Amino acid sequence: MELLLFVLIVALFAFLFFFFADKTKNKEYRSTALKKEELIQKYEDEMLEIIEKYKEDSSLLTTKKIEYLKKASNQLHNNIFFTEKEAKALIQRLASF
Repeated sequence: MELLLFVLIVALFAFLFFFFADKTKNKEYRSTALKKEELIQKYEDEMLEIIEKYKEDSSLLTTKKIEYLKKASNQLHNNIFFTEKEAKALIQRLASF
């Protein structure tokens, strides 16, 4: 009886170990390049949304684009994935939209 109880307890611990170990190793790790591409796409999409939203009023569009470029520039210069040169290049690209 004690042996059966011991075997059940060991089996339960083994099951819990494999169940939780499997969850941790299946995590998706993205490369730095992929994260950068996702961030670039996010900034481009946000700029396109601003352009679409304010396309009827050119002076308001200009104001909103400038505000967004300042915000994006600040975020990019504080982002660990982008160098100073890359951040400037992306801001210039966004400004050309």
